[in-house]
Amino acid sequence: MSELTLGILGFPAANRELTVELRDPLTQNLVRTVTPFLDGTARVPNIEPGLYQMTVRHPNVVLPVLQRPIRVLPVGDTKVSLLLDPSKFRNTPIEDIPEANLGPINDAVKSIAETVTPLAAKKPGEAILAQDWNAMGSAVRDLANTLGQMVQLVSPTGHNHPELEKKINEMSDNFQQLVDTLSSSLAELQRQIQADRLQSHVKDVLDQAGIDPASARGKDFLGLVDDIKAHVTDPPTVYGRTVRNAGVQLETKLGQLLDEKKNDPQFATSASVVKLSTAVDLAKDQRTTSYGAELDHQRKAQRILGNSGARQI
Repeated sequence: MSELTLGILGFPAANRELTVELRDPLTQNLVRTVTPFLDGTARVPNIEPGLYQMTVRHPNVVLPVLQRPIRVLPVGDTKVSLLLDPSKFRNTPIEDIPEANLGPINDAVKSIAETVTPLAAKKPGEAILAQDWNAMGSAVRDLANTLGQMVQLVSPTGHNHPELEKKINEMSDNFQQLVDTLSSSLAELQRQIQADRLQSHVKDVLDQAGIDPASARGKDFLGLVDDIKAHVTDPPTVYGRTVRNAGVQLETKLGQLLDEKKNDPQFATSASVVKLSTAVDLAKDQRTTSYGAELDHQRKAQRILGNSGARQI
């Protein structure tokens, strides 16, 4: 048995309510759950050495805060440092912008009104003096300037609201993180389904060919599927390369098996061989570089191969 020591850094305020789950990467069975101390350290004693899927959760965040594979060494104390992204806990309120002070504008308008009030008492036929006209022009000019000042106070140039822009940008970033996390989680689930389905097709072919899955040759076939399962948490580019390589090797091994069974024409046209051949072609064609494109490829495989041998979701 080995010991595992975790050190969680990056956002100490969240350490109080974090939980760390360790799961088997293939079966997803929960192996151990620990709660870190306030300083972010956690110790997992008496744990079997090997590969684990580690998930860090917080009750105020719907999706996992951090998820990554770790390996516990067979000798000594394995130490793993984790860095949390503080932005995952960010939910700042909309900034309170002080309201514009329109008091001086109101005083200026009242002053303009008092200036032009005497000019409103003109009688028919009474002459408009130059000083009266000038007073009227000055009042119109002052009113226009006052109106311009008021517009700048209540509606800045471009009618922007920086406090709303900040909040919208934050919400957009949080939503994008949510989409990325959901896409990666869904893609990993579909990878498991793909691997289980491929494993089922391989076992069907081995059974029809009379090859024991526990034999050296059977393990040679199934080992390629196990290699795919060991990479289900890799980025799309790495996982796609793993699937393509396994597809090419499976195609070679299936071709050798067909050559050996060339005297049995029913074997080559059997449903199990046809399904495995189709699955191998789809694996060789997986050249996706993003989770979205990979999900599209998985949906294509689902339409062609169906749910045979796969776990239902």
